[in-house]
Parts: sequence; C-alpha cells; structure tokens
Amino acid sequence: MARAACLALIALLCWGHRPAAGVEVVSIPSLDGRLQLSGHWFEAVATGPRPAVVSLHGCGGLLDDRGRPGRNRLRVAEYFNVERIHVLLLDSFTPRGVKSICETPVSRRSIQYEDRRDDVFAAIRWLAGRPGVDASRIGVIGYSHGGGTVLSVLDRTESAVRAQPFQPRAAVAFYPPCARYVRMWRYEIGAPLLLMIGELDDWTPAHHCVSLHARVTRAQPGASFELIVHPGSHHGFDGYGPVTLRWGLPTRTGAATVGANPEARDRALRRTFEFLSAHLGAPLRLSHDERFTGHRYAVPAPSGFAAIDDVVAVPLDDAGRERYRRYLARSAPKAFAISERGGAFHAADDTEAMKTALAACGAARARCWLYAVDDRVVWSDDVEARIDAGKLRRATP
Repeated sequence: MARAACLALIALLCWGHRPAAGVEVVSIPSLDGRLQLSGHWFEAVATGPRPAVVSLHGCGGLLDDRGRPGRNRLRVAEYFNVERIHVLLLDSFTPRGVKSICETPVSRRSIQYEDRRDDVFAAIRWLAGRPGVDASRIGVIGYSHGGGTVLSVLDRTESAVRAQPFQPRAAVAFYPPCARYVRMWRYEIGAPLLLMIGELDDWTPAHHCVSLHARVTRAQPGASFELIVHPGSHHGFDGYGPVTLRWGLPTRTGAATVGANPEARDRALRRTFEFLSAHLGAPLRLSHDERFTGHRYAVPAPSGFAAIDDVVAVPLDDAGRERYRRYLARSAPKAFAISERGGAFHAADDTEAMKTALAACGAARARCWLYAVDDRVVWSDDVEARIDAGKLRRATP
C-alpha cells in the first residue's frame, strides 16, 4: 500500500496529472516467454473483482520524449478508474527497443499486428491472474496501429486467437487501418466491436472501415459491430492538438492530416464509456457531463473579492498576473492557486483541477489557497476563510 501511494505521488508531481488511483510500471511475460513486456498499471480503488481495459498505443509508441505516457492516455485512464475499472497501458515498443514505426513502410516494420496481438493476449493472461480483476470482463481499446491490433485480436478465423483461454469481452478501435482486414480471405469478429473513424481521415481512410463493417455484418448477421464515422474529422480526432499536415509517412502522398475535433472527441468518449459499460457489465457512476466537464470537488461560492477578469486585483506581481491571464484563457474545469510566497499555480481541462493546482503549489513547500475556480473568484482577505486542500469536499466519486 505504501509503495502504491508513493508511486501515485511521483506520478502527480512528475507528470502534472493526478491519476485516480495508484500507478505502477509493471513487467508482463510475453506469450512465448522470451520477452518482458512493460505497461503502466492504473489500479482502480474498488472492492472485489472489477473489469479491466487494455489500452493500445499507436505507431508512435506509448511514451513521449521524456519517457512518459501521453496526457490524453493518462486522462482516459483516470476516467476509467473513477468508474472502478482498472486500466493497463500496454507498451509493445519499448521492450523491443523501438520508439516509433510511423515513418517505416508497412512491409519493413519490425513489429507487426500479429506481434502486438500476442502482446494483448499476454496482457489479458496477466490481468486474469490479478486478484482484483474479473477475467470475464476485460476490454481492449486501440488507437490507429493499436486499433489495427484490436481488429487482429478479435479475428476469430485465426487459430492463434481461438486457442487463447482468456478472450476480451468487448473492444473499441479508434481510426484503425481497415484495408488490411478488407483484403483478407475471411474475417469475423469474436467479441462486440465499436469502431470510430474520421470522415476526412487520409491516413487510415474511412471507406475501408465502411467496407469492413458491411462485410462482417453480412457474414455475421448477429455480430455486434458498431461503426461511427465522425463528420469533418481527421486522424487523431480524439486528441487535443491542432489540425496539421504530417509528412514522411508511408501513405500514397507521403503525408496525412492529423489533429483534434473537440465535438467528435466528446461524442467518441461518450460512446466509448456507454459501449464498454454495457458490454463489461459495469454501470457508470457519473454522467457524461460529470465525467468530462464537471469538477470532482464541490465548487466554492464566489467570494466577492473581485471580478474574474480583474487582473489588477490579483495579489501577485506582474509575472503572477501574467500567469493568471493565461489561466483565464484555459478550458474548464480549471482552478488557480496562490501560495503564501507569491507563487501562482493553475490546472485546466482537469476534473480534479482544484486539487491538482493546490498539490502543485504544496510541492513548493508553502501554504496555498485557491484564488479562482472556473469563472469565479473565491479568494478572501481573511486567511481563515481561504480554501486550502483540507477544505476540499468530494462532489462525485
């Protein structure tokens, strides 16, 4: 327990993002026993065996240049943990000494879908041995190359898939390369599948997935295969980065358009949780708005100290006020904290923003209070009336 708490604290201070439960870097034996796969294990706080989700990274790998999982994956892991669903971010590249395969032609890639498929079954076997995991309720989510891996994992026409003693209960594939599976002589899915792709995807074109959906539903009339094509969306629509043209890729033009579509991201996340909740037998504790736009802690009432846009009233120096201006432009849920030493800390687009901001401030070994939350100032001239971490009260699980 102490180790888990320590790891969670390290994740908070170093990653700048508060996981909903303990985070641990784990080793997972491959199916053939020749390799130790790695993963980031987000164990939900729950009583009794609970569902688990294996998350599969894209062709760029799990880790960023600083050796950390991307913020978006951490965010989704936290959302699942709040729903008392464990999450394993599986890393297929680092143990093999590979950083990225995005620029490598498909025929020359050292890691193929079958390799990652076997990694997934190794991870499911590992999860089945965890006392807090219900082995009959394991889901898989994959993004891009990871989405293609999902399609391989579900391919019940493959004897290597049918031979596995533990199978996923359901799966979600984000913008996978469907062309490979359309070209196969036979392809059938062995578990419910939700596939989502952008209408304008020019890296993994949507029309291939439309063809795959039509083919599977013809061959398997009773199969649960849901396809959603998000209008006006490109590859990586569920991210947060701007839409840009990426060059040096093994596409027909050598480039592809990637970037976020906030509306599509919102719809996709909503449907992901609804789909997995239904198929993993895990009723959701939070509404969609509570999960993605609401604060986990009760929002304090306005104090009347100043208007939210009154930058001059902020009790900081010019540098601190400039940080406050940046805070005003950020997305809710958000919070701005001030330390007794005049430090300024803020968190945004974070359901735990109040706690995150105060924790960052507290890491500086100074007393810290909230100045603003979303569009309201909650600061007071009276020190005793100010809101510190001890006064936060949970509003949602």
